[in-house]
Amino acid sequence: MKLALVTADFPPMLGGVATLLGSLARSCSEHCDVLVLAPSMRDSKVFDARQPYHIIRVPGRSPFLEVRFLKRLLSLDRREGFDIIACASWFPSGLIGYALHAARKKPYLVWTYGSEIADDWRTLRRAIKSVLRPLKSVVLEKCAAIVAISRYTKSLVVSQGVSPDRVFVIPPGVDPGRFSPSGDPQVVSRYRKGARHVLLTVGRLDPHKGHANVLRALAGGLHDLVGVRYLIVGSGPEEAALGALASTLEVTSKVEFLGDVADEDLPDVYRAADIFVMPSGVLPGRLDYVEGFGISYLEASACQKPIVAGRSGGVEDAVVDGVTGVLVDPDDVVEIGQAIRGLVLDPARAMSLGQAGRTRVLAQLSLDRFAEAVIALARSVTREGHG
Repeated sequence: MKLALVTADFPPMLGGVATLLGSLARSCSEHCDVLVLAPSMRDSKVFDARQPYHIIRVPGRSPFLEVRFLKRLLSLDRREGFDIIACASWFPSGLIGYALHAARKKPYLVWTYGSEIADDWRTLRRAIKSVLRPLKSVVLEKCAAIVAISRYTKSLVVSQGVSPDRVFVIPPGVDPGRFSPSGDPQVVSRYRKGARHVLLTVGRLDPHKGHANVLRALAGGLHDLVGVRYLIVGSGPEEAALGALASTLEVTSKVEFLGDVADEDLPDVYRAADIFVMPSGVLPGRLDYVEGFGISYLEASACQKPIVAGRSGGVEDAVVDGVTGVLVDPDDVVEIGQAIRGLVLDPARAMSLGQAGRTRVLAQLSLDRFAEAVIALARSVTREGHG
């Protein structure tokens, strides 16, 4: 089978969607022929050269970029004859998939995550998507199948009038060989810097991720714990505000903002932690900020780390409460602090949660499982003659 992946988000771009799609392309390439069409970006040549599949970088900016995507895809399909097109989202990739379907009766899949399904006017890009809502209905109606990364995401899609029978929940996967408990002790020690208890959050610095409430817990219910160090990996719009909050709360000495960590160093950052904490929530009226799944939870589980996570969005598909981590009210600073304290003071329980998390990744949420599910769906819809 020949699969073409069309995406505006792809490594070396950072972010959860780019990470997921990079994993999708790599894992599927072990089962079928994969071609990726992605935007041109700085430093992509080194990344592209390392991949076991072909990547075509398309230059330009929207809306000309999408036109070039479609022209390139039409030309490639005439020459190579793709069996199915995987669209990274309904907009803009899904529009390209729909155009190819209309022109050549080619089946296409559409991925859905969470925030992009909701319609609002928060930013220019989101306003454009809201205006195009009638097109979204067509894109979702004509595709061979819709992939949702969690049960929560599926519920958002179904709420838009899509039949639940057409939406398939396929959670992300991670590489348990790369994200593993064992690493270079010297590198791990360099991140820990002698701390007794290391907390870690990996994610974009957006307001719903819960960084601020972890800082408040450090200053509140956790103030008496000795030797605590909180590592924050990522960048984003909340960076300055979080730095200011840490200073106001007088916890700056306990917190280190690591910024965007190099991809090859990320597993060692997880290994340096004792507890992964990301109490993501949903801001009132702001479905543009929501955790559709949270791939960093899986990376932490693969590294055998216990998790404290917010009970919101699709997080319950990523973290099993009481089994691989502890789910808390993301708005309750006291509950967040109690969950962290409980794991710090009960290392046996923390270890048990971490081990269960890695076992779950190996059994259900590895890249191999991810690829098998996607390929099985692609083969199923192409056999059924969607075109």
